[in-house]
Amino acid sequence: MIYLLRRDLILQKRLLWLYIPFILIFVYSLSSPSLIYTLAALYIPYNALAYDEQVNSDKLLNSLPYTRLEITLYRYLGTLVYTFVSVILVSLILVLFNKSFSLLDIVIGISFFLIIAAFTYPLFQIFKQGNIATIIIVAFVLSVGLLSTFSEQMIELGNLFLNSSVSNALLFSALLLSVLVIYFGSWVLTYSIYKNKDF
Repeated sequence: MIYLLRRDLILQKRLLWLYIPFILIFVYSLSSPSLIYTLAALYIPYNALAYDEQVNSDKLLNSLPYTRLEITLYRYLGTLVYTFVSVILVSLILVLFNKSFSLLDIVIGISFFLIIAAFTYPLFQIFKQGNIATIIIVAFVLSVGLLSTFSEQMIELGNLFLNSSVSNALLFSALLLSVLVIYFGSWVLTYSIYKNKDF
């Protein structure tokens, strides 16, 4: 599993040099920290998927001593690892540039990204090769459009809950647990599709 994560990073080493400038562009051009967290989280896993499609790596992965369960699990766990790294990097950049953000911004941004991933990862297995770039572009445009539209309302709703008698820890835990349940369900669906595919 760690080998597969390292493989993603090695294959993307050129693109990783663009990761910080990519984040900086959004820090300067977007006012919503939630949207910045979402877009930063999209970068590494979706580049890995685009690369896998370009070189048709499913055949290679299935020739290695990994089960199809492990291959799909690596994709989902890898996304969580890359998301954690993106949260740290974006937070450091926001602090360095004196941009205000809150824990609620992080939770909303990452939750939104994981929901996007939960819906798009099964689509990568359903559609034929050659359509991944389209799915990535649609996911990117949807994430920008939807989060730009609803970020203010989500922040207001979050602040309403924060000012209520419900504790912050309970609110964040409930939101993250709900998102992780959706994400886990997506992995089960993706695995059930992937295990029956012919390569």
